[in-house]
Amino acid sequence: MCADSPEVVIDLDAVQRNFAIATSIAGPDVGVAAVVKSDGYGLGLNRLIEPLVAGGCRTFFVADLSEAYRVRDRSTEATVFVLAGMKRDHAEPCRKNRFVPVCNTLAEAVAAAEGRCDYALNLETGFSRFGLGPSDVRSLMHRSLPQPVLVMSHLACADDPANALNELQKNRFVCFSELLGPTRRSLAASAGLFLGPAYLFDLVRLGSALYGLNTTDLVPNPFMNVLKLRACLVDVRHVHAGATVGYRSTFRASRPTRLGILSIGYAHGLAWSLSNRMIVEIGSHVAPLVGRVAMEYVAIDLTDVPDQLCRPGQWVELITKDRPADAMARAGGTVAQEVMLRVGAACRRSYLAIEHGKEA
Repeated sequence: MCADSPEVVIDLDAVQRNFAIATSIAGPDVGVAAVVKSDGYGLGLNRLIEPLVAGGCRTFFVADLSEAYRVRDRSTEATVFVLAGMKRDHAEPCRKNRFVPVCNTLAEAVAAAEGRCDYALNLETGFSRFGLGPSDVRSLMHRSLPQPVLVMSHLACADDPANALNELQKNRFVCFSELLGPTRRSLAASAGLFLGPAYLFDLVRLGSALYGLNTTDLVPNPFMNVLKLRACLVDVRHVHAGATVGYRSTFRASRPTRLGILSIGYAHGLAWSLSNRMIVEIGSHVAPLVGRVAMEYVAIDLTDVPDQLCRPGQWVELITKDRPADAMARAGGTVAQEVMLRVGAACRRSYLAIEHGKEA
């Protein structure tokens, strides 16, 4: 018997394996960092750190200081980069806890140096969101600041290998970083792994791929699906041919139809744009979602599903191994990262523990 609230099941073994896969792709001379910002892409940062450290991860990127503390509580030795930048009141906590702020402006770099903190520099190479531009880099060259421990930038079109902006950004990155002197460099995130060795430099920042997302549409996906989303069948009813379902009557039954009502809706992170546009799994069978996604419920067409599976209390799966978050994103006209963040934050979470392979 399932619970009334929808559930996200996170496979910690798959997270650890994805880190190992990325490490193998990057090669022995390139480090791989885990990006666990936004509460581990909605999957629960606290539970992700232990399996990643056990799998050899020593570097993490987080959104802000509150997340940095959560990583430090679980790993005293890890290098923790803070993407939110450097504020003057951050000097003491960064110095005391060995957090590394990613400085997005010249003023932030100066504040980090004055606060005696290790720091990283974010360079603007074509993404047009944060980062030091050419004039900032020239100014920095003439200041006697300590060397940053990392220089980084972010590719705008890494998921489109043929896009000319990739090479342009790489060339700008090389030029800017060489002006700043020898230090570790990081340009590629998950999609950048597949652009070739020239893009990898010293460190790859693994985000989407860590969670099994296939941002580059590779067939087959080299990474393992981490996430399962399931909801409870709470009601079953029959309607006649011609009956309509849900708000604004966007679905009309073309035959006598058996409807199932699932206890999941946009209150649980399910996109409203999935109305009439996705397939769910029930046992080894599939059923379409019919009508609009409502706040806490959706309807599915169970007419072709065996009777024994059409009973209240049955689990119905919306994200599975064969229908991952990427498939839901395509159906809803969004990106898989948004799908994962929304359902991960709004639904009850459970975890498959590595040592037992059972929910914990």
